[in-house]
Amino acid sequence: MLYKHLVPFFLMPLMCISQTQAAVTVGATRVVYKGAEKEANLTLSNKGDDAPFLVQSWVSRYGDDESKSVSDFIVTPPLFRLDTNEENILRIIRIDDSALPKNQESLFLLNVKAIPALSESLATQNVLQIALKTTIKLFYRPLTLKGEVKDAVQQLKWSQSKGKLSVRNDSGFNIVVDEVKINGLPMKSVPEVISPFCTMHLQTPAFNGDNLSLSYIDEYGSSNTAPSVVVH
Repeated sequence: MLYKHLVPFFLMPLMCISQTQAAVTVGATRVVYKGAEKEANLTLSNKGDDAPFLVQSWVSRYGDDESKSVSDFIVTPPLFRLDTNEENILRIIRIDDSALPKNQESLFLLNVKAIPALSESLATQNVLQIALKTTIKLFYRPLTLKGEVKDAVQQLKWSQSKGKLSVRNDSGFNIVVDEVKINGLPMKSVPEVISPFCTMHLQTPAFNGDNLSLSYIDEYGSSNTAPSVVVH
């Protein structure tokens, strides 16, 4: 999944709101950093015609405070100006993977904040300036992890206990869930990610013999539907 947040960063009384719309777009919905590579790249584009942007980027840990950067990776350039109709490439560089598991993916978030420049006409006015923050998943896949996500999905073990659904992931891959259906009906509440080597106990009603279908997001950002399974 890709997240976008509007972040106000300058506020004065009797304010007006800048009409400049953030036009910085990222070139992918996720980044897979393979352990054999020295770096991973992401393209940023400013497709607007109104103003340049100041772009700031950093990596945070998935499930943690997004504003808190980690020491495992650096992003370069961390801060730069992106003019209208221009592109730039973010380079995500691994600093130290000694603390990261060698038998499973580690999940992070790549955060990109774009702050629009004020036009001369607005520079002297009381303005609420809006920054657009985009967050995408960053998967670090160690060199020693073999196999593919699609195989890991098919190896998920779905079961029920006392009428509630559980799922066990015995692989080293993070499974990003798009949709889960039971007997053709979409679940209202699904986990965003089924983490490696974990068992998740869900509140969804399920019984022996139920037919379950999982749609997941692959490493290219596409939704795929795995073969249906029977809950036991």
